[in-house]
Amino acid sequence: MTQGDLPGALENYRAARTMLSELTAADPGRLDWFGDLAMNDDKIGNVLVTQGNLASAAQVYQESLSIKKELAGHEPERDDLQRELTISYDEIAGLARTAGRLDDAQTSYEESLRIRLALAAKQPDDAERQRDVSVSHDTIGDLKRERDDAAGALAAYRDSLEIVERLASRDPDNTELQRDLSVGNTKVGNALKDQENWPAALSAYRQALAQAQALADSDPDNTEWQRDLSVSLEKVAGVLAIQGDRKGALKLYLDSFTIVDRLARLDPANSDWQRDLSITLSEIGMLKAKQRDIKGARKAFEDSLDIRQQLAQSDPENATWQRDLVVAMIDYSQVATNPKAVLSEALERTLELDRSGRLAPRYKFMIKFLQDRLARTK
Repeated sequence: MTQGDLPGALENYRAARTMLSELTAADPGRLDWFGDLAMNDDKIGNVLVTQGNLASAAQVYQESLSIKKELAGHEPERDDLQRELTISYDEIAGLARTAGRLDDAQTSYEESLRIRLALAAKQPDDAERQRDVSVSHDTIGDLKRERDDAAGALAAYRDSLEIVERLASRDPDNTELQRDLSVGNTKVGNALKDQENWPAALSAYRQALAQAQALADSDPDNTEWQRDLSVSLEKVAGVLAIQGDRKGALKLYLDSFTIVDRLARLDPANSDWQRDLSITLSEIGMLKAKQRDIKGARKAFEDSLDIRQQLAQSDPENATWQRDLVVAMIDYSQVATNPKAVLSEALERTLELDRSGRLAPRYKFMIKFLQDRLARTK
C-alpha cells in the first residue's frame, strides 16, 4: 500500500479476509478474530477509496462498524474497542463528505470526537489518545471549511496543531508526528488563505513545506511523503502567484509536477494521484495563460480536463469529482474555440449538484460566477 501497489495490496487484504472469515465461522467464540476481521475490512475499504470505488468502500466500512459495535457491546469497558469505533466513524464520515452529505459527515465526525475526548480524559498522558483527538479536530475543521466557516475551521485546526506540537516536542524522532505537523500547518494555511491573510498563510505553508521536504528526503520511496511534498510545493506556489511572483510560482508547480506525474504513472488506478495530477496541470495552465503562452496553457488545461472527465464518469455520485470537472471546464473555457458551450455545460452541472443537495455552501458562489461569466462571453 505504501509503495503505491494498490492491486497487490487489495489482493493480499482480500486473501487475509477469506482466512479470517473461515476462522470466525469455525470458532465464533474467538472475539479477537472478529476484531481482526473488522480491521482488515478497514484496510480493504482504504484501498477501494483510493481506487475511487466509494460504493464498495462504504459497504465494507459499514460491515466493519457492525462488527465493532457488537464487540464493544460485549465488552464496553475495553478502551481499545471504543477506539476502533472511532476509526469506522471517521471512515464513514469521510465518504459522506465526499458525496456532499455534510450533515451525515458531521454526525459521524462528532460521534468520533465524543468517544476520543472521553478516552483521552481517562489517560491524559497517553500520546496515542491525544493524537486521536487532534485528528478529530482536523476532520471537523475540514468540514467547517466545506460549510464556508473559515474562522471555525482555523480554530479547529489550531486546536489540532497545538496537540501535535506538544506531542512532537516529547518525541521529535516520531515520523508520524512530524507528518502531522506538516499536514497541520498546511491546514492552518488553508484557513488563513480563506481569510485572505496572505502573509500568515505563506508562513504556515513554508513551515509545512520544510517539514514535508525533510520527510520526503529521508525516504524517497515513501509515496505518501512524496505526495505530501507535492501538495506543500503547490500551496506555497499558490500564494506566490496571488502575490504576483508568477515565475517563482511556476517553478514550484513544475517541481510538483515531476512528483505527481511519476506517482500517477506508477499506478494509473490510484484516483488520488490522478486527481493530484489534474490539479497541478490546471495550475500550470493558469500561469502559462497569464504569461500569454496559449499553446502551453491549452495543453495543460486539456490534459487536466481529460483526467477529470474520466474520474467524474467513473463515479457520478462523487460530488468532489463532479465539482472538479466544473472547475476544469471553467479553466478550459479560456482557450476553447466555443467557450460559451463549455461554460453552459459547467453551469448545468453545478446547478444539478445544487438541486441534489451536493453543492457545499463553500461552493455556492460558483453558480453566480458561471452565470456572470456566461453573460460576458460571446
